[in-house]
Amino acid sequence: MFFNILTLVVALVAVTIAAASALRQASDTRRTNLLLFTAELGSRTRTPEFKQAAVFITTGLEGYDPALGISGLPSPEREQVMLVGGFYQDLGTLVVTRVLEEDIAIVMHYTGIKTVWRALEPFIRAERRRLEERQAGGLWGSFEHLAVHAESKSYEAMRAEINRKFPRRRFPTPQD
Repeated sequence: MFFNILTLVVALVAVTIAAASALRQASDTRRTNLLLFTAELGSRTRTPEFKQAAVFITTGLEGYDPALGISGLPSPEREQVMLVGGFYQDLGTLVVTRVLEEDIAIVMHYTGIKTVWRALEPFIRAERRRLEERQAGGLWGSFEHLAVHAESKSYEAMRAEINRKFPRRRFPTPQD
């Protein structure tokens, strides 16, 4: 009887260790994938083309009629809008599908999300109307999700939330 109980205890300990190991491995795999996503997304925003396109959107787009939508912009300008807006759409999709933590993604690109959205919003709304008329779907809903969230909370509040969620990984403050 004692031997059977001992065998059962050893088996339960082995199952517990195997389950903990599997959970740890899944967590490590997820972190590795997030690191790859973060590196890829970061490298996209550091290219001269992306930076030039973002500057155009926030300073040069005001010379165009928003009623044109995005598809009505001339080719080089439309491509710049698609490059930057597409990036934020991709980032938003990773957030909406819960691949990336929302506050972390937004804090990493807080200023860009807000300034680019503010400049592009009238063009996006016009483009959505054109698409709706043709029953051709929507445009950049995940980007809008990021922008709405970024507008609803201050950078400091999101940073504090990240520090609360991840207390061992303190996010720097402006005073650091």
